[in-house]
Amino acid sequence: MKPDRPEALAEKVLAALDRLARAHRINRQANAGAHGLSPLQVELLTTLAEGPPPRAHVGPLAAEIGVTQPTATDSLASLEQKGLVTRRRDTADSRRTSCQLTPAGRRLARNLDRADTGFVTAIEALPRDTQADMLEALLNLIAHLVGTGAIAISRTCFTCHHYQRKGTTHTCTLIGADLAAADLRVNCPEHQPA
Repeated sequence: MKPDRPEALAEKVLAALDRLARAHRINRQANAGAHGLSPLQVELLTTLAEGPPPRAHVGPLAAEIGVTQPTATDSLASLEQKGLVTRRRDTADSRRTSCQLTPAGRRLARNLDRADTGFVTAIEALPRDTQADMLEALLNLIAHLVGTGAIAISRTCFTCHHYQRKGTTHTCTLIGADLAAADLRVNCPEHQPA
């Protein structure tokens, strides 16, 4: 058997990521429908549940999930009618609307996260070192895509002002500690863009 050309490996990795993303999207659509929500509404709920940064304003939320501001506004209005989100004029800037999950919205977001247990279980079946290596590789990929502008908002260690790498050592200067690959964050509340 002839070995694949080097670029073919990257294409296979992309195809595998695409297959996982498709399966996750199908699962999320089924869960959204079961709760009378659209996939976009689920995205908004889960993004709000993750918490800051960025501030929970319509513009940054729209940018993070990759939709226009009017589209996000319409979906947030629907979530507000369902009692899952509250929207208020920002006290610091009356042109901006601030969004917050209601207790019912927070409960639903938690339930939607639990609906991904099949994916979590599959990943947990892998050896812990493999999981850590996958996390590190995916965070490197995300950081590269943030650098090219393909991903607008990222709260990962590798895109943070407080992150330093020396060889294979990961350091968070905010907490003043080295981090194992398994301790790297995908969604850090203290994230400051690099």
